[in-house]
Amino acid sequence: MGDRTKEQAAFLRELRQSRAASFRGEIVPYFRYVFQSGFGLFVSACFFAALIWYTDLIKAVPEEWPVRSVGVAAISIAVVVAPLRTYLRAADTVFLLPMEEQLVSRYIGPAVKGAIVAGAGRSLVVLALYSPIYIGSSAIEGVANDRPSELATLTILIALIGGSNAYAGWRERQVAAAGWRTGLRAIRWALTVTAVAALLFKPFYWSIPFLILCAAIPRLLWRLPRRHALPWERLIQEEEATRRRWMGFLGWFVDVPTESAKAYQRKWVAWLGDKLDWRQSRAWHYLYAKTLLRSETFGAFFRWFVVMGAIVIVSDNEIADAVIYAVALLIGGMQLSELKRVRFVETADALPIAADGRLPAAAVIARVAGLTAAAVLAVVAAATAGGEFSGAADLCVLAAGLLWIGWLIPRRIAKPAEDAD
Repeated sequence: MGDRTKEQAAFLRELRQSRAASFRGEIVPYFRYVFQSGFGLFVSACFFAALIWYTDLIKAVPEEWPVRSVGVAAISIAVVVAPLRTYLRAADTVFLLPMEEQLVSRYIGPAVKGAIVAGAGRSLVVLALYSPIYIGSSAIEGVANDRPSELATLTILIALIGGSNAYAGWRERQVAAAGWRTGLRAIRWALTVTAVAALLFKPFYWSIPFLILCAAIPRLLWRLPRRHALPWERLIQEEEATRRRWMGFLGWFVDVPTESAKAYQRKWVAWLGDKLDWRQSRAWHYLYAKTLLRSETFGAFFRWFVVMGAIVIVSDNEIADAVIYAVALLIGGMQLSELKRVRFVETADALPIAADGRLPAAAVIARVAGLTAAAVLAVVAAATAGGEFSGAADLCVLAAGLLWIGWLIPRRIAKPAEDAD
């Protein structure tokens, strides 16, 4: 029996390693096309622009700069994110089920440990970027733990919070009831944000006991709901979603194998598709509107513009707002180009509607979505600009953005695949 256990452990370890290598081998070759498209050059330009801005900022942090809110937000986001890559597949529920106990310890265990290390490392990277601002800001003198010994303690504690959140994410996945999972996640996020704020701006003799209390509360709550030893379906769904996101990103630049898409109800926005004219000539428009509003593409598109809008609101620099606006429309347009890759079921070909109207309809829906997002973001930028505008520059950025998301992206979507650039 001992030999059999060892064989299973070795098999599971090799299986996870081979699947991780297979995924990398599937994804990495496409990055050549990503860089050839000019996206790599764009990312490099953004990186060097951010580096110059960051260097200027840490030389002299303005007193009015929101040091506290930015620090708490940046570090909290870094520590609460708890991804877990398991590379599980749907067929594993049949072929690996007899080894479930070994699977938890020999397959999932290393994945959780890797997530803990990644969570701690991610937290330390963000803390390292924030530390020069934290130390050099005169706006938080007297409340920051900025002495060398305090900084060392702070570094250790932030790393522990990052690793603990990764482990907490695994424990939340084990919970059977969806309501409990959502509640536990919300409590963890709230406690994490509060603990990070306390560590940054309160003395350690007060913040460390509070941190211990924040760590104890989730552990007590984990005992209440029913849990699965191995949440098969949840892990498989997360893995499929991760693959779809990677393939969706790469699909902006090159044709890649499509993954099965997941539909979301989104009653709060899906009703907009019902407002279209109920005519045969608008059938493709209806299908694409409903497909977009209930797809993962819309979720990513909506979240992207919400984040960009939040950054514009807290930004107090006209040039930064213009750059943010341009980047938001650039990436948003690429996300909308996913509509061209939508594949309906085979029975859609039997519908009594002209097939040559499919891509033009997708282009119209992409144009409406893109121009709507561009207009809302422009209003947010104008409302938070404090009345400071440089007319020519702002109009140029606005015109370029509208040209990209309102004309060029729809034009590319409307082109048949064989004629696409």
